Amino acid sequence: MNGIVSDPEISGGSPRIDGTRITVLDVKRRVIDAEENPHVVAGEYDISMAELFRALTHYYDHRREFEKRERDADQERTEGERASRRLVEHVEQSGLENGERAD
Repeated sequence: MNGIVSDPEISGGSPRIDGTRITVLDVKRRVIDAEENPHVVAGEYDISMAELFRALTHYYDHRREFEKRERDADQERTEGERASRRLVEHVEQSGLENGERAD
């Protein structure tokens, strides 16, 4: 395993540690966001500390791109949740209008 690679066929093209499906964001979310011990994370992922820190280095070298990706994903998730709520409300209202119970 040499570095950080991207392949549209694996993990949606998200940068990942070569030879694994472990993405840079997987490592970032655990070590930076969740403040987990890097040694524990590396052990659980079965990667070397060098690979873990290579992933974090890649994150910091491309931080703006990753932050934009995360913002876009959050926005899409929020829009999806809103659409789901609207659909549920519509289904519930339609059922009630037809005299059916929405249990």
